[in-house]
Amino acid sequence: MAMAVTARPVPLAGFRLLAFLQGELAPRPGRLAAVARVAGSCALVVVIGMVYEIPLVPYMAYLVFLLSREEAASTLLTAVMGLIAVTLAIALSLILYAFDASEPALRLPLMALSAFFGMWLSRILALGPLAFLASFVLVMSQTLVDRVPNLEMLTRGILWLWVVAAVPVVVTVLVNLLLGESPARLARQRGERLLRELAAALRNGRPCAERLTDEALDLVELRKRADLLAPSLKGRDAVDLDLIEAVAELSALQRLLPSNLPADTSLPLAEALEECADSLHADRVPAESAVLPGAAVLASLSAASRPVVVAMAEAIVRVCDGLGRRLAADIPPEPPAARSASVADAFTNPDHVRYALKTAAAVMAAYIIYSAVAWPEISTAITTCFFVALGSFAETMHKLALRLSGAVLGWILGALCIVYVLPAMTGVGELALLVALSSGLFAWVSTSSERLSYAGMQIAFAFFLGILQGYGPTTELVVLRDRVLGILLGNLLIALAFTVLWPVSAAERARTGLAEALEKLGRLLSGSGSLAVGLRLGTIRAVTDARQLAALAGFEFRLIPGRDVDAPILTSLERLGGAVLAVANQPAGSASAADLARDALLAAKIDGLGGILAGKPECPAVTAQDNTSVAAPAASDVFARSAREARDLLQAELDHAYTLCR
Repeated sequence: MAMAVTARPVPLAGFRLLAFLQGELAPRPGRLAAVARVAGSCALVVVIGMVYEIPLVPYMAYLVFLLSREEAASTLLTAVMGLIAVTLAIALSLILYAFDASEPALRLPLMALSAFFGMWLSRILALGPLAFLASFVLVMSQTLVDRVPNLEMLTRGILWLWVVAAVPVVVTVLVNLLLGESPARLARQRGERLLRELAAALRNGRPCAERLTDEALDLVELRKRADLLAPSLKGRDAVDLDLIEAVAELSALQRLLPSNLPADTSLPLAEALEECADSLHADRVPAESAVLPGAAVLASLSAASRPVVVAMAEAIVRVCDGLGRRLAADIPPEPPAARSASVADAFTNPDHVRYALKTAAAVMAAYIIYSAVAWPEISTAITTCFFVALGSFAETMHKLALRLSGAVLGWILGALCIVYVLPAMTGVGELALLVALSSGLFAWVSTSSERLSYAGMQIAFAFFLGILQGYGPTTELVVLRDRVLGILLGNLLIALAFTVLWPVSAAERARTGLAEALEKLGRLLSGSGSLAVGLRLGTIRAVTDARQLAALAGFEFRLIPGRDVDAPILTSLERLGGAVLAVANQPAGSASAADLARDALLAAKIDGLGGILAGKPECPAVTAQDNTSVAAPAASDVFARSAREARDLLQAELDHAYTLCR
């Protein structure tokens, strides 16, 4: 009996892993085309590098993975920013060589300062990725001094770095501009698919998947990038944001519906969503249809489902109106939104400086170690320290796990190709075919979500480092071994730095994020009559970000002190957010004066719950039971009844959340 009990968790864990991989690697619209673009670009870059004997061909192929995105606009933006960063870093390296090429005592602090300021600027600037890449190239170029015999050859080698970066940039941009996905078309397709999946969930009586909310949030960024290649969309930014916000609200509200909702209630909602999807596909105004079920049907619903149905109907009406407004020819131009060049707490939050210090310490430790043992072949440790470092310990460990598993798998695949495949090759065409096939496999993994995508990129990096060692067939396994050992060393150093120096708990960050989300929910509740576009979406995003951080907390392995956020708490707070949206989406004028007074008390209780999550002392006045007396509306006034029941639903979810969080 004991053996049976101890053996049960193993297959369950295995099934969870298989289910996770199945979900991440499943085909989806546009994935095969994105993989084909990456594979073709990698093969073309390798052919150019081999024919013209450009140095660092493995890094050229890997840059394609770093630059490629799911659509053409973000690929173009990433590539241009990357080339600018490399150009600045090379120019600065040539200047620094005049001072530190023959002075190691000066070069070491300059390298440390370059790593520190680059990582610090990557945290505080809107153009943080540019600062990050410039810092990485600058530090790596300074390490070349130890391997090049004279300054002239060093200068030539540094100038070659620009070619190493420019070739994959040009190839990737051209391939994506010719064959890439339009961000405007991709955003339209995703919006249509989200509407249809919501309609299917209503028809089937099942809660919609949580990923619908995540995809709606991603759709916001995709829509912003669409302006780069479609300037005509800029006048419709606010309308489209309101549409996406309404879709995200619908996904949150639908999960509050009971599974036994009558068909005569769910079908009108589903049909209205399908009509919206059809109109978005055909680029036309939705046909007028009855979204809300009849008064008799609404009156027959339970007190728990009626306010949610009414709120969903209001959100669907917003979607229909938004689809009509975005097709209007006389949309007034919107003034450009003011954007700050840096984050608000750039000079007041010590976490930014601490993050830069931890990363710089790991980078310099890697450089000192491989220099002291005269083993420059493991210099990939520096690359690892730059690319693994993230905000919290759990995020870093999660990326570390992906990098380790990817490096090992890439090493195995590279070794197999070196032993069995490369000796039989006689031309660059055969090598290009191998690179294309392997890159397609790795790109399929790298086009997964953030939970798995970095593993695919790391497999590609280790594989390219192994098979692209020179300009002919590779037969040496030593280089591959050394480079993978460098990756392992970098992972170890970055893990030590983020564990020992000012460790940041993902669980605590999740609690802070949830407290901020509750603060936004309180504002949403107290000002539901007149809200700026984006506030509702901000509350959903805050809860989603906290859920992702809480999911990563398991990678801390109890090494970092912090209060875990359990799954029941997250589920309860997500339902609480949906209940607030149910109140905010009640028809205008349906709430009585007593309802509005009750909103103020409920908002204060939500703020008190946020204080509990943030570790503040509980205020008895805030957590007292709601004793507001509300007269029941007449039975014929179904909307007034729905408004009152929406507050009752919120009160019940709030009480349940307090029970879990105390």
